[in-house]
Amino acid sequence: MTEVHKLAPLLQEVVTAGGLLGATVSKRRCKSHPYARVTLRPVELKGRLHYQAAYQADNKVLHENLLPEQASELILELLQHTFRQALLCTAQADYQVLVSKKGDINILRQPPSRSQAEVSLEHNRAKRYILQEGTPYPFLVELGVMNSSGKVLAKRYHKFRQLNKYLEVVEDCLPYLKQRPDAPLRIVDFGSGKAYLTFALYHYLVEHLGLSVRITGLDLKEDVVQFCNETARKLGYGQLAFICGDIRGFQAEGPVDLVVSLHACDTATDYALAQGVRWGAQVILAVPCCQQEVLPQLETATHPVLLQHGVLKERVAALLTDAARGKLLETQGYTVQIMEFIDLEHTPKNLLIRAFKEGRKDRVRAEEEYIGFKAHWGITPTLEVLLRGRSAAET
Repeated sequence: MTEVHKLAPLLQEVVTAGGLLGATVSKRRCKSHPYARVTLRPVELKGRLHYQAAYQADNKVLHENLLPEQASELILELLQHTFRQALLCTAQADYQVLVSKKGDINILRQPPSRSQAEVSLEHNRAKRYILQEGTPYPFLVELGVMNSSGKVLAKRYHKFRQLNKYLEVVEDCLPYLKQRPDAPLRIVDFGSGKAYLTFALYHYLVEHLGLSVRITGLDLKEDVVQFCNETARKLGYGQLAFICGDIRGFQAEGPVDLVVSLHACDTATDYALAQGVRWGAQVILAVPCCQQEVLPQLETATHPVLLQHGVLKERVAALLTDAARGKLLETQGYTVQIMEFIDLEHTPKNLLIRAFKEGRKDRVRAEEEYIGFKAHWGITPTLEVLLRGRSAAET
């Protein structure tokens, strides 16, 4: 028998009275139990406070909306039979509840981790997504992410989330994409692959926002390019075309406004960035992949503690490569942000380089910082060579 009943007065004060900002019940007693944790958050339904309980299993999440009294009873029941700890967050304090194997209960009061202003009472957070589950989008149906009823297929849910995250990133870039009079926005997507993100970009800009755009996807695989062109025709995406070719030799017809390079391997990212700079692209988006070129340039003796282990050396090389790319773009007049693209649980390739052509006034300082950085690590990245006007063969 547990002492969970001792928690009732606190739940009455916090949950039933409506002061709970969020709760997590976790550490299940039996690993075979279907739910790993249960979280609760306040929502407003028909003008009345409820708490939305999310039961989290390995591959799915089930939701239930509860009145405060019901939410209080749920927390008691979960700690009585299923879980050993809970965190209750209020504006005044956090309460950590621990239940021992013998059933003893310990309640620890801690400083608050949330404020009332941070908590949204919006019921359906999915409404914030640009792409909403339950709405059948023809391109997602055609690409096998959704069925014809708008249900996201279980094996493709990570892709659905990735697409929404990508479109949120694009949405943030819109103020920097200035459309020229009587001319569409020109977009080049290097290494487009099966083009989930390319089709999503076209849908968002054309179907959703009603902008005039022309998008070109570039990939090395002929069968993939053929598939994407056929899909574009089926969808009626008249200003979307795919070309089989290499980033290094691609020539654009006219100015390019947005350059996209997602998961282009190793130095292919550098060629895409360099092309974007040469075209004077207003916005450049790149998610690098498989950064290997700097690795052999690193001398282990210079940082023996950091570089003596291969796995750490590879990670350092990848970080140095992306840091160099960001600073080199700044030397070309770009404002650069390096940010997380998508959660690591979905893909390890999670760094996004986002650059805006704003005519930075501190290009000299950026150049000085890059020179010092390069000298310290003893590296010469491909992007530096390309931006200095030399061919890759001269490296």
